[in-house]
Amino acid sequence: MSLIHIVDKISSTNDWLSKYYLDIDDTIIALEQTSGRGRRGNIWESKRGGFYMSTVSSNHKLLSIVVAVSLAKVLTKKVVGLSLKWPNDLILDGKKVGGILCENFDSYSVVGIGINLLNEPRTSDSTNLSSHGFNFDKSILLASFLYNFDHVSAFDSQKIVDEFIIFDCLIGKKIHWAENSGIVKSIDLDGSLIVESEGKELNLYSEEVHIEKY
Repeated sequence: MSLIHIVDKISSTNDWLSKYYLDIDDTIIALEQTSGRGRRGNIWESKRGGFYMSTVSSNHKLLSIVVAVSLAKVLTKKVVGLSLKWPNDLILDGKKVGGILCENFDSYSVVGIGINLLNEPRTSDSTNLSSHGFNFDKSILLASFLYNFDHVSAFDSQKIVDEFIIFDCLIGKKIHWAENSGIVKSIDLDGSLIVESEGKELNLYSEEVHIEKY
């Protein structure tokens, strides 16, 4: 039977769950993380007032896409203008309001989610939901996400990608990554980003991409 752990403060919900989980769907939610992190080891500031959770999942080739769609379905019931930036960012008014960290192991994956609810981010490229007039009960947000996550996980690959595209903010935009740039065309069935660059189509799998500003 899966368990939901509620803690006051922890170093990282992902780290704790990867060590101590007992079953698929075990979940932990914390009021504060002291060593929260995002992709590529980036620090995720996790002060009180935010939503920080992790859950254990079966391995899924489109896991980060599934998680993003599940979150968007919950949040957009209230939040007007929320979008998804491939592969793992929640965007509101051009700024990051949340992120996803999926870590894959041999027989399972750990899904971490951080959303700025009331906490005030320190960086100018981030925002929170409350400053835009949107407030959420954490217990309802958790339950709604877990319900949607279970539901969306059962979709076939095409439907998962189609659902992501509904919320996507990159298609048609010029982006840059490393020393390259191109126009985003779509999302492929393996979850990669399809980009046209110098007359050729190519797929990006884990690159850090940025919308080009004019």
